[in-house]
Amino acid sequence: MLHLFTDKETENQNSVQPHVLFLGDSITADGQYIRLAGEWLKEHRPHPGVRLTARGVPSETASGLSEAAHPFPRPCIHGRLTRELAEACPDVAVACYGMNDGIYHPFSAERFAAYQDGMRRLSAQIHEAGAKLVLLTPPPFDAGSMNGPLLPADADDFSYLTPYRDYDRVLELYADWLLAGGCPADQIIDLRTPLVKHIRQERSLNSAYRYGDGIHPDASGHRVMAHTLLQELFGAEPE
Repeated sequence: MLHLFTDKETENQNSVQPHVLFLGDSITADGQYIRLAGEWLKEHRPHPGVRLTARGVPSETASGLSEAAHPFPRPCIHGRLTRELAEACPDVAVACYGMNDGIYHPFSAERFAAYQDGMRRLSAQIHEAGAKLVLLTPPPFDAGSMNGPLLPADADDFSYLTPYRDYDRVLELYADWLLAGGCPADQIIDLRTPLVKHIRQERSLNSAYRYGDGIHPDASGHRVMAHTLLQELFGAEPE
C-alpha cells in the first residue's frame, strides 16, 4: 500500500487532496470499478478525500499492436500519455493493460516483448513526471462467457471477435510477469486472482453465469475489482 493512502494521511484534514489518474482500455473507460471505489472513499474517507480520474480508451494497448480484423488500428497509450500527464498532474497513475495487448492470439514471444517494452516505457514516463505508478494485472478472459467462436491455436487468424480459445493463458503469463516485478512500479495489484476466484464461485452456484462478454467484466466483476482496489491501494476493508 502506498504511504500516500495510509489512514494517517487520509484522515489529516490539512492534507492536500491526492489525485489518482486511471489509465487503461475499455474496462477502465467503462469505469464502474473506479466509480464504486470513489463512492466508498467519499463516504468513509472524506477528509481530505481522494480525487479519482478515469481516462480509459476503448481498444487501447500498451504494446502498439493491433489484429488485422480490428475495424481500425488499436490506439496505444503512448500516443496520449504525455498529454494526459500534463493535463492531470497526478500524484499517482494507475495503469491496467494486457487484455488487448496479446491481440487475442496464442502466446508469441514477439507480442510479449512488445507488451513488456510498452509497459516499461509507460513506467519510465510516469516516474519522470513525478508520479507514483500502480500497475493492475489484466483481468481474466473468460471463454465460458463468449458468444462467438473460440478458435484453436492452429487457426489462420484471431481477433477480439474470434479469439484463441485459451487466450486466458496468455493473460496469465502477462500477469505473472507484472507480479514478478518485470515492470518497475511503486505497487502491483493482482486483479486476476480474485476475479478468477469470483468466476469459479459464481459458476459453481449457477452454471449459466456469464462474466460479462468474457472480455469486459459484468457488474459483479467490477465490484470485485473495486473491493480489491480499496483493500490493496487504500488499505480499506469494505463490506
